[in-house]
Formats: sequence, C-alpha cells, structure tokens
Amino acid sequence: MLDAAPKSVLTRYRGVLAGCLAMALICACAGPQSRPGDEVAAAAAPPPAEPLAEPTDEEVMYRVFAAEYLGAEGDLQGAVGEYLEAAIASDDPAIARRATRVAFAAEAWQEAVMAADRWALLEPDSVAAHESATAAMLQVGDYLGAEFHIMRILDLMEDSTEAWLLVSGLLSGSADPGLADATLEHILSLRETASSGDVFYARSQLAVRSGNLRQAFELAQQAVEENPRRIEFLTWAGRLALNLKEPEAGLEYIRRAWQLDPEDHDLALAYADLLARTGDADGARRIMREMTQTPDVMLSRILFEIAAGDRQAAAALFEEFEAMEFDDPEEQAYYQAQAAEALDYRRKAIDYYGRIKSGDRALAAAIRRAELLALDGDVATARSELRDLRLQADELTIEESWLAEARILRETGDRDQAFRLLDEAVQQLPHSIPILYTRALLAAELGWVDAAERDLRVILGQQPENAAALNALGYTLADQTERFDEAEALIRQAYILQPNESSIIDSMGWVAYKQGRFEEAEQFLRRAWQLDRNPEIAAHLGEVLWQSGKQEEAVKTWREGQAVDSANPVLLETLERLGVVF
Repeated sequence: MLDAAPKSVLTRYRGVLAGCLAMALICACAGPQSRPGDEVAAAAAPPPAEPLAEPTDEEVMYRVFAAEYLGAEGDLQGAVGEYLEAAIASDDPAIARRATRVAFAAEAWQEAVMAADRWALLEPDSVAAHESATAAMLQVGDYLGAEFHIMRILDLMEDSTEAWLLVSGLLSGSADPGLADATLEHILSLRETASSGDVFYARSQLAVRSGNLRQAFELAQQAVEENPRRIEFLTWAGRLALNLKEPEAGLEYIRRAWQLDPEDHDLALAYADLLARTGDADGARRIMREMTQTPDVMLSRILFEIAAGDRQAAAALFEEFEAMEFDDPEEQAYYQAQAAEALDYRRKAIDYYGRIKSGDRALAAAIRRAELLALDGDVATARSELRDLRLQADELTIEESWLAEARILRETGDRDQAFRLLDEAVQQLPHSIPILYTRALLAAELGWVDAAERDLRVILGQQPENAAALNALGYTLADQTERFDEAEALIRQAYILQPNESSIIDSMGWVAYKQGRFEEAEQFLRRAWQLDRNPEIAAHLGEVLWQSGKQEEAVKTWREGQAVDSANPVLLETLERLGVVF
C-alpha cells in the first residue's frame, strides 16, 4: 500500500476534546491481542541505524556487501547469514546492530540471538542491544539468557519505573506466561534496590499482556497501596477497574489522581468525562468550570458540549469565549478558530486563523486558513495566500505552502494541475524530500509509473534507507507493472527497516498475491488489517480472500472497510473490477 504523503509538521488540532483521554484510559486494555512476539519485536527491534562505515577488513567487507546484495534481491535468509558472519568477524557494533535488525525482519530467531548477543558484547552500555537480545532469547525459550540481559537493562536504567515497564513489555512476548512470571519473580529476588510499587506496577502490566485483568487489577491496587500519591499508579488502577466493568472503583481512582494534581488539564478532562459516562454530566461540567479558564480549556468545554449533543450550550460557550480576553490574543485566536470549526462556523474560523501572525502557530494557522477557504469554495484566494507565504525566506514555510496548495488542488479534483504545481515546487526546492515524495505519490495515483519511479529513485539516491520511498516504489511496481521480483526486493528492504509498519506489511501481502502466493499474502494482509483499519488494506485482504474461495469472509472485510470510508477509491475499484455487489 502507498503510505500517505509525509505528514505536515503543522499541528492542526491540539486534541483536547473532553473524553479523548478517558476513552484512551477505557480502551487501552481492551484492544485486540497481537500474536506472540509482535509486541516485543516492535519494542525491541534495533533503532534505525546510521549508514555503516565502510569496513576495513576484507572478509568483513565482503560479508557486508554480500548481505546488502542478498537483501536487495529479497533473500532475507541469505542476508541474515552473511551479516551474522560479518558481525562475528568484526568488532564494529554497528554491523552487529544491522545483523540483529535483519534477523528480526526475517524472524530468524536463533540468528537474532547470536547477533544481538554480539551487539550487546560490543556495546555493553546500550539498552537497545540488551533489549533486542532479551526479545530474541524469549522467542527461542532461553529464559536464563534473557534474565541476564534484563538484569543489565535494570542496571543501566537504575531500576526506574521506565525500566520495569520495559522489562514487563519484553516478558509479555514470551510464549509461556508462567515461565515469564517465574523469571520476573526470580529477577525480583535479586533486585534489592527496586521499589515495590514500581515492581507491582510492572507486574500488573505483564498480567494485562497475559490476558489476566483480574490479577492485573489486584497488582495495581498493591502498587497504589505502596505509593498512594503516584498518579500513574492511580490512573492505571482506574483503567483496569473500568475494563473490569467496575465503574465506581475506576472513577474513584481517577478522582484521587485528579485531586493530587487538579491543574493537570488532561487528567481533569478525563475525570470529567468519566463523570459524564457514569451519569453525572453536571458533575463533569462543574469540574471543567472550576478549572483555570485558559483558551484550551474553553475549547475543551465547547467540544465536550458538542460531544454531549448540546449544541446550544456549545454555542453559548463560544459566545462567552469570544467575549473573554487573555494575555496572548494570538493563542486565544488559535483555540477560537478550532472551536469555530467544531461548530461549523467556517467564516469565523477563517477570520480567527487570519489573526495569528507570529509564533509557532503562525504557519499552521495560515495553512489551515487556506484549506478552509478552499473548502468554502474560494480556491483562488486560498492559492493566492499560499503564494504569498512563499515570499518568505523560511524554507519550511515555502515547502509547506507548496504542499498545501498541491493538496488543495488534488482534493478539488484537479490532479493534473496539482502535478504541474509540484513541478514548479521541485524547481524551487529540488532537494525537498517531502515535495519529491508527494509528486511521486500523485504520479502513481495518475498511473504515471515512470514519473513516480524517477522521483522515488532520486529520494533513494539521497536516502537509501528511506523505508517509505522503498515501499512506495515497490508497491507501485507491483500494482501497476509486472516487475514483481524487483518490487518484492524493494518492499522487503522496507520491511527490514520497519517490520511493524502496516502499509509495508500490506505491500508484502499485495506483492505475494500478485505472484500467486495466496496463503502468504493472506497472512501478511491479516496482520496489516489488525494493525490498521485502513479501507485500502480491507480492499486487498478482501480480494485475496475472494480469490481464495472465502467469499463470505471477503464481503465481511469489505463491509468493514466501507464502514471506515465508503468512498475509498481503491476499495471501490476493487469491488467494480471483481463485479461484486452487496
């Protein structure tokens, strides 16, 4: 799947809608469970590596080049072997780190153990190295080896809360929860300096990952008893109580956390939302009224009333907000603009965004104002204001204005004009990766494979490990040409770099489907769909299921995709091409 164009650095909304945090509290424990090892692989996969320095030893150099060649050809197992040999022969931790990453991507766990162990030996103070070694060892059932590396992590992180949470996350990847808990118990017996509250907290999180919510709640309660003023312990206990359908207990823990820090806006809003969810909407409103009435709190109150279905109250609060004066009028205007958008007062929102002329929010406000002008039908003014932005010397502003104008043109249906505009942008900023990438995606969307490939190859010339560009090029070749082997090699390189990115996993499935490997395709696409309810992934998974004779499940998947976005072009094209009507 083509990943979205690079996200703008602009922040459109601050995200202070009353209830968002509480929804996260309520839902955090109830999400779908990953297959064993996925969480750990995500947590422990080596960080993106800087480009390797050229090895000086001829044998090591040969092994590294051979590994890179095999990886580019899609032979991950061969690449794993060559990199492991290079790591063993070299004292360079970067080579061992790279070997670890490739082994994780190939799910070659024995080799991952050896590579990560070598990395930890060469870079003993690296938490990431010990983290990777632990994860790999748990995959092969080497609990004693995992314990050694866990002890080093705790030493390096000084038994901090973060260290214990990291350890619980690693142990949750074990295929045997009993052995994982026994390992943790033994580690605890050796850690005299560990805070019992932190330990109970970590064990509670491990119990959640093992699916035992009741035990997790009991451990969380013990953590609170040990440290009754630790807000994270209280909110965690509250989350668990809510997931166990014990709203009164959950509300009490969140209330206690809020009382410890009533000025924490997110915590206060979470408490208010829980009051509303338990039938005390007036109590929720009281909490928000008693908060310091900053611009972001006023926005939160307005959004709360909208969510509660009381538009009249929201409109009244907006009028009150307009009559207020704050020390920073531009900050006030920023939140007033968002409130106006929420109430669908588009012209007011346009006006408020236009009042923001300086500071960190100025660029975000200018871009959003242009987008709203376009939505309001005034594309000419929107484009004119974006062109005016480009008169500034700031390269980021220039880049963002080009991207925003192209986005407006595309969304109004003028994709050819958007592409021509990006041609101009590239002439002004020839080295801008976001502009090149956006032009490439648009070219692929238009079916101009040569143009898309040209831009993506330029990006890869500058950034050979740009996973998004590797995936975009591979997917485009798989979807619009018959260069399947080349496409798969590119996508596999992206997969090595980001093995838990849903768009890349989708591409892995799609190229396997294109080559007739339906079972493998289904496995990848199911995983992608689990990670990201994207209608394009639903289109791909549904097609594989349909062609595999699983028509009923295919229709169910497509319906789920339609529920997310019924107008998704890939989903619509798939149904039309296959002649499916339901």
